[in-house]
This record gives sequence, C-alpha cells and structure tokens, in this order.
Amino acid sequence: MQQQTYRFEHHGVAGAVIRILDDETLSLNEFLTPERQSDDAEDYEFAYTAAYINHSGKHVLVDAGFDPDTVPGALESLGIEPEEIDLVLLTHADSDHIAGLLRQDGGLTYPNAEHVIGKMLWENLRKPETLALVPEERAPFFKRFVSTFEDKIRCCEDGEVVSEGVRFVLNHGHRVGHAVYEFSTAETPIVHTGDAFFHPVFAEHPDWVNRTDSLPEEAVESRRQLVPQLAAVRTLIMSSHIPFPGLGYLRKSNAGYHWETFRPMPKEEF
Repeated sequence: MQQQTYRFEHHGVAGAVIRILDDETLSLNEFLTPERQSDDAEDYEFAYTAAYINHSGKHVLVDAGFDPDTVPGALESLGIEPEEIDLVLLTHADSDHIAGLLRQDGGLTYPNAEHVIGKMLWENLRKPETLALVPEERAPFFKRFVSTFEDKIRCCEDGEVVSEGVRFVLNHGHRVGHAVYEFSTAETPIVHTGDAFFHPVFAEHPDWVNRTDSLPEEAVESRRQLVPQLAAVRTLIMSSHIPFPGLGYLRKSNAGYHWETFRPMPKEEF
C-alpha cells in the first residue's frame, strides 16, 4: 500500500502532502512534443496529490482530490476534521482537484472554509460553451459545482493577498486561469505550483511545451516567469504530479536550472 501522507516543515511552517490516488506509471514522452521525445525516455511515477498547510494559525487545503472521502480521511489521520479547514485554495478545476469539494448528499465537504479560485478561471467555468466541452460523464458534477459555489466562492486576481502571508499568483496556461499559491515563512517561501510542472524537466526547462496544457504558449510564458522567481531564493516547491511527495527546490547554475528533491525527514508534529 502506498504512503498516503507525507509530513514536511519549511522554516516554521508545517504541512502534509496527501496522495489522492495511486501513482500511475507514465512515459515522459506522453507530455513532450515530438522533437523532444526519445526512445530512451524515462518511465516515472506520476503522482496525484492535494496538500495541507498549517499557516498563520489557519488550516489550509490546496485542492480537494477526486472524491469527498480520501482527503478528509487523510486529514483525520493528521488530527484535523474537515470542519476545521479554514481555507480551500483551488489551482484549477480538473476533476482531480475539485471533485472532492461536494459530498454525495450535495453538502460541502469543508463547510466552514472559505473557497478560493481565480477570477479568470471562474468566469470561464460559468460560460455555457465551457460546460459544453466537459465530457458527458463529468458534466453533472461540474454543473453542480458551479451552481453550488455561485454565491460562496471567492474569486482572486493576480497578486491578491488571500490571507495573511498567502498570495494568489496567476499562472495561466495549463488551464485557463490556472493558479499557484505562495505561502510566507520565517525565511524563504513555500509555493504550491499546481499542475505547472508535470515532471521536474518542465521546471528545469520552462520553455519546453507540455502537450497536455490547454494553452501551451501561455503555459510556457507562465513557467518562464515563475521559474526564475522560485530559483532566486530557496523556495520550497510543491507540485500536484511530480513523483510523490512532489517537493523540491530549483537551483540556478550556468547550465540552467536543476531540480533538487526535498530530502529532510518530516516532522511528526504540527
């Protein structure tokens, strides 16, 4: 059985990566454009995760997983009840990031939380032409998601402060209005990058196209802006899909950028 949670600490801020689904073995070639593919491209374990961060006295969740049971179960193993979550920060609206927001009875999985999403993304989701593109089997949920949160969700714009020490950063391209979130610490920040990097190679080479991005050119431009900022200081980078637990740093050298996997043993207590 794969490890469900991975606790970490970075300059006084603690949290946990939550595995929402078993890893999937994929070839890097599945994401690369033909000219960058190779016969010896590595197979790697594509992770599916959400994240919990205890920040400035608030229980914060980044994304919500595929279903309303897995993430709450993981939180309870950490000693946190769903009702205690203060903030739910959404990077984008793919099923593995938002389908866990609503219970089977239609209630909110995190009833006391403020839910945050990008303004550009929310406006796009509300367009009939956007919902028309959703696969038939997923359409009922997305319609329910939009109608349920119509008067409940907070829409943010680039650079907006969500909460003390938490900042919304537009990272448009993987999906319309995709976002990353920056968390301050006593020293260097933590940044949850959502789906900006499916593999460390896209952090090391921000100009490489990920074929699964909805808007590849915009996604490349967003990575070009993000990567130097992450590498300028020793930012702890969180990623939804880089091999579990998806934590690391970027180092700048004369040869470019290099991904360093987060190694320290996680703390046992928040």
